[in-house]
Amino acid sequence: MAIHRSSVPSMKRENEFRYSKLANILREQILSGYIKPGHFLMSENDLCKHYGISRTSVRKSLDQLAKEGLIVKKVGQGTIVSPDLVVEHTQNKVLRIFTTSPSNFFDHCMPILIEAFEREFPNVEVKCLSFSTSEFWESVQASIELGLRPDLILTTDRLFSDAGSMIDFIDLNDRLGEIRDLMYPRLLAPFLRDGELKGAVATFSTLYLAYNPNLFRKYGVPEPSDLWTTEEFLSAARRLTMDTNGDGIDDLYGLTLSSSLNRWPVIALQNGADFKPTSGKAPLVKTLTFIHDLLYREKVATLSPRYVLNSEAYAREKAAMMITTSIEMAGWRNNGLDFESKVASLPFGERMGTMLIANAFMIPSESDEIDLAVRFLQMALSPDMQEKLGETAGFMSALRPINEAIWSKSLLQSLYIGEDITEYSYFLHELFGDFGLVDDLENEMHLYWSGLESAEEIAEKLLSMMDGRD
Repeated sequence: MAIHRSSVPSMKRENEFRYSKLANILREQILSGYIKPGHFLMSENDLCKHYGISRTSVRKSLDQLAKEGLIVKKVGQGTIVSPDLVVEHTQNKVLRIFTTSPSNFFDHCMPILIEAFEREFPNVEVKCLSFSTSEFWESVQASIELGLRPDLILTTDRLFSDAGSMIDFIDLNDRLGEIRDLMYPRLLAPFLRDGELKGAVATFSTLYLAYNPNLFRKYGVPEPSDLWTTEEFLSAARRLTMDTNGDGIDDLYGLTLSSSLNRWPVIALQNGADFKPTSGKAPLVKTLTFIHDLLYREKVATLSPRYVLNSEAYAREKAAMMITTSIEMAGWRNNGLDFESKVASLPFGERMGTMLIANAFMIPSESDEIDLAVRFLQMALSPDMQEKLGETAGFMSALRPINEAIWSKSLLQSLYIGEDITEYSYFLHELFGDFGLVDDLENEMHLYWSGLESAEEIAEKLLSMMDGRD
């Protein structure tokens, strides 16, 4: 079941994309007036941390902006916006969109949306401002205080839930009209507040198991069947773990696994652990024992750091399988991947449980251009545009008829998507609520991930922390 077509491989292209992307973000912030002439940019170290790229890419970005005359590097002090910079103001109406960075949907779909919108409304200029995910709402507030109000916000489900009462958004129920009726019901509930629809999903994904069919064929391992078992998964993972260069160290693994709570809890959900008191301790211990089996007893999985979602080992064909999302894989596909990735059903337990992620649009009630923002949103979520984004960029639609037209029934079943999405599906905030708790749980698990704390011990600690969350 293929979901992504192959494209030209190039790690050099990926690196170039990263630094040009940061240059674009900083350019937007400077030309919009968010960072004013004479004011300092973040330090190189902070830019690396906030945007998740290397120091080399940061320096290339800054060099590009310096050539354009937008910034000046001051030895021993940092980098400032050129004091002589004069920003020309457009005579057109401006629709201002704020978004998070990084964002695969923004990178690969927003240019298509903006081109279509500006073609329909030639007297409107769409301007985008991208802010680091880690300080998104703080950056939005700072921008508003500078007089730059967003007309439309594109962000993740997690950041939407984190907004609280910081910004009020308009009700989209009537504004979306028939489009709302085409959406999966499961994708509406997290964005409802007292019956008002405050956000509209632009794209979403369940977590699923992706695999590299080239590696399966190369080493004579049968590809996954529609409903393969845990034992069949383990058998494949064992046969795909090996030392390929003869240096005595395995450099190909059956699975790459992430220690982030954005990924591994899908295994727990499949085993009946939903991180609520009613599910008890046993399913969580079973899950954590199974993960230790993969990493340290069977040694068929490699572990990615908490802040790296595990795709690089897979993309470089150092791991045959990974737990991922269609949003992540669409990003890899559009940036260059050497092989055609396929989808397998999750084989970790008897329950059809999975996690959800989404990117959603919101319109602040204090927008100066609410009518234009609504028109942009209606265009972005229209069936024709959603079909185009699915076919050209590989993103799943929130509209059920579009997915059923583009993707095969067997693929959607592997993703646990039918008339609606499986009832055992959860967004991260639905599992853990407070994101401070998420950070605390992840920090508590360091010894477990190193194999220095047992599944029983860490399960006890995690449940105790979750019991005290109220």
